[in-house]
Amino acid sequence: MVSKNSGNGRGDIATAVTVSSTAAASLVYIYYYWYTNYSKKYSSSTFFQSMNIAIRKYLKGRSGSRSSDDHGDNDYDSDDSGISYGGDGGRSHTDLASFGLSFSATQDMNDADLSYRDGPDGKGGGGTGAYANTPSSSCIYLDYNGTTPVDQRVIAAMLPYLTTHFGNPSSSHYFGAVPKEAITKARQSILVLLHPNHVSKSRLSEEQDAIIFTGCGTEADNLAIHLAIQSNKHRFTKTSWKGDRNLPNIVTSNVEHPAIAQYLQSLQQQNVITITYVPVNAEGYVTYEDIVSAINQNTVLVTLMLANNESGALQPVKSVAEYCKMNSILFHTDAAQAVGKVSVALDETGIGDGVDMITIVGHKFGAPKGIGCLYVRPGCLKQGERREADAKEGGYLLVGGGQEGGQRAGTENVPYIVALGTAADILTAKTKYRQIAWKKNASRMESMRKRLLQNLTSVLGESIVRPNGPEDSSKRLPNTLSVGLRDVQSGELLKAIQMSVACSAGSACHSSGGKLSPVLEAMEVPLNFARGTLRLSVGPDTTQDDVDLASKIIVKEVKRQLDL
Repeated sequence: MVSKNSGNGRGDIATAVTVSSTAAASLVYIYYYWYTNYSKKYSSSTFFQSMNIAIRKYLKGRSGSRSSDDHGDNDYDSDDSGISYGGDGGRSHTDLASFGLSFSATQDMNDADLSYRDGPDGKGGGGTGAYANTPSSSCIYLDYNGTTPVDQRVIAAMLPYLTTHFGNPSSSHYFGAVPKEAITKARQSILVLLHPNHVSKSRLSEEQDAIIFTGCGTEADNLAIHLAIQSNKHRFTKTSWKGDRNLPNIVTSNVEHPAIAQYLQSLQQQNVITITYVPVNAEGYVTYEDIVSAINQNTVLVTLMLANNESGALQPVKSVAEYCKMNSILFHTDAAQAVGKVSVALDETGIGDGVDMITIVGHKFGAPKGIGCLYVRPGCLKQGERREADAKEGGYLLVGGGQEGGQRAGTENVPYIVALGTAADILTAKTKYRQIAWKKNASRMESMRKRLLQNLTSVLGESIVRPNGPEDSSKRLPNTLSVGLRDVQSGELLKAIQMSVACSAGSACHSSGGKLSPVLEAMEVPLNFARGTLRLSVGPDTTQDDVDLASKIIVKEVKRQLDL
């Protein structure tokens, strides 16, 4: 119940607030009821003060401790993983946890439970795992490639920028300083993710402008292609004696995300570029030799996803990028599905130093939807024959106020940028056993994927269960299982289990006779398996119980369809 003991109105809001994964919407809802019920009695500043008091009281009660479950996903060492965004009082993200709003749909806010809620250990929160304190559900979530739950530590880091630190980062006054500082910190967090073995103050300073925050991965992908074309356009202004214009060429695979594939097709239809598609093999990846042989004298960009979202196949980014570097060709990779699962380090331990541009998407690793970024290696757009075009020359997609160093106009979405940086820091944090968090998560996800496939195969048999994608685990994501079920209709199966198991199908149309997924077609998966393909993607929080129960539910429906 809302406390009414305070004389200054702060007790009317509560002593602590819990905000769900839809943090912004919940905050608006809280403020709406504050405004309608208390605005005449108290100033709006009291609302913001009470929110911050709630957060600080909650953090003080936790004293930096966290619970851990039997697989220890919360054993972060605060000395290694502490981060703080401007004005947050030096908080470590490992000390941040769940804030939540709890009331029924028919309950008036005045009677809502906005009080601090303890976890089972009495220390608050109560959730465990990489996405700590995610809402419990009777439906098992196996669609982490679609999106991930927003980590509650991320939500907690966002909150001050939805309340106290609401200023425009471009403002020169007091209220702009902290948001501006937070954006700088978020850039550094992304750079640490990309340069985990070679982090220095000079590098962080030199590459500040290398991170361009975007509204989504699609924008980042489009921007990478646009930048490559614009930096080379001066080379293709002449026409032949027949009047034909020479066009820049872009090389890509035939299994790219629509953010790449459809944008390239649009540019080709506008007679801006030519495209060379390199087909994948039956395991879902292209070969280095095929990519290299597809490059011609007009090639200005090779864009190749790091990991496929359906099959989980890893592409030979490192070797292809190195070839492009040696031959002065720009290289871009969409790493949306890879972050948090495999290394994206720009050195020999990851994807090499030949990559020029990288797309990163927040909602694939614990940040909210609506935030991403493009890394652009400093100087790559003006090396060799390339010339970096400015905004006046059409060098960027969004032109306006000059934000992001003039590379992407529009007022920065500070809370979501903070979220992206926090999610990156959580991945690069070290556990108390000195293990990098994302590597520990990857190992756990690999074991859950293996168990899931074994469960299905042991009951249904190898004649019915056909995994799609690379057999070699080093050539695929550790969490992704694309599995074909012979003579099963995936659409019918999904409809039957949708309230018990959340997963997706491998076909674009979930009905008999529908068009198959282009990825499965490109891999030439046999039709009787392709139509029954499911994409099952586990996450850091997926448990053995989740996997075992989901397997039983899927097997039961498969047996029903096949009359087994």
